[in-house]
Amino acid sequence: SDDAYVVANILAYFEPPKSISKKKRAEMLEGKIWPAKKPDSDNIAKVVLDALNGIAYHDDTQIIKLTITKAYKEEAYLSVTLMRLDT
Repeated sequence: SDDAYVVANILAYFEPPKSISKKKRAEMLEGKIWPAKKPDSDNIAKVVLDALNGIAYHDDTQIIKLTITKAYKEEAYLSVTLMRLDT
């Protein structure tokens, strides 16, 4: 329904830069170094949630909990999980 609450979890994975050392690359992939770089977490959330507005939920005001995690992986990709809580 249009009045359901939504919990959103966004995982943004970044590829380590090509120019770094093998040691630093390994640390990035092991989660010892995090991608504290652009895009900012709030900008990621805005783009993703606006794109899903009217498609996955009626309005993004329904989102009552939001988590955003930025990390390094071998390949860059975005994972979005939405959980609906009926009122």
